[in-house]
Amino acid sequence: MPALDPLSLYRTRSCSRQWLGFVRAMAEEFGAELPEHDLATLMARIGRRFAREHRLTSCTALDEVQQAANAIWDSCDWGQCTMDEHADHVQIRHGGAPLSLALDGAAWSDGFLQGVYEGWFQQLGMLAGLAVQTAPADTVDLRLFVLARTA
Repeated sequence: MPALDPLSLYRTRSCSRQWLGFVRAMAEEFGAELPEHDLATLMARIGRRFAREHRLTSCTALDEVQQAANAIWDSCDWGQCTMDEHADHVQIRHGGAPLSLALDGAAWSDGFLQGVYEGWFQQLGMLAGLAVQTAPADTVDLRLFVLARTA
């Protein structure tokens, strides 16, 4: 009997089998037609649309934003996030996003989550000059974003 590998099992089941082939085929077509930067921009637009359709409840503190975001992510099986405030930025870690896993961590796929988080922070009154940006991730299982001033 093979050893149980829960992480491998999770990865194979995080994106519904009925959608996995479609999502991967669509991603290959997108990749064949659009440069990576354009794909990331498109995914961010889709993410902002998702944020408009899945609005956060009223929040006044970062832990409330995290709780409200996780309530939405939980309702659609899209993993969960943590948000940590630092002196000059907010770090957002998102684990278990099915799109990231289905597309094997393609950099442009992070555009969706980037757009969602930026859309949510805009809804909450994010100041001009701030933006959510992707950050390098160590693993496909955990995606990183930073809310900070733009140059």
